[in-house]
Amino acid sequence: MEIDTYWITHGGGDPVAWINKVKGRIPCVHLKDMAITPKREQLMAEIGEGNLNWAAICRLASRPVCGGISWSRTSASAIHLKSLAISLRNLKAMGLN
Repeated sequence: MEIDTYWITHGGGDPVAWINKVKGRIPCVHLKDMAITPKREQLMAEIGEGNLNWAAICRLASRPVCGGISWSRTSASAIHLKSLAISLRNLKAMGLN
């Protein structure tokens, strides 16, 4: 199983609750953020540029009780180097190297 933070949120779920639910059985987490437009559309966004609770996601996913999750990959609205650089910069600012 791989937790995808965007799609869980898009479906009305909480990535933190799902990481807790499947702890010890997930080798990685697919990190994507979600932005909400003024028209209430849900769009993929660079990590740290949307509205997901990254402090809780990162704190929980990095705990040994979760089975040693390794970070799978980051995604954005389009796979572009600029978007990936923004996501990486934001993750480093959150203390993840």
